[in-house]
Amino acid sequence: MKFTLAIVTFALFAFFIAWGILEMLKGKPWLLLASVGVFLGTFIKFGCQSH
Repeated sequence: MKFTLAIVTFALFAFFIAWGILEMLKGKPWLLLASVGVFLGTFIKFGCQSH
């Protein structure tokens, strides 16, 4: 279950980052900045925890 949830979460991050790149091409960088910020924050929080 955790593996499936991790795949869904990563797919959502990829979707929003891709959408943010498309919006960046139109001159609106906010979605890209927000999605990359949330991705990095999540990665730092859960990736750097001790097991």
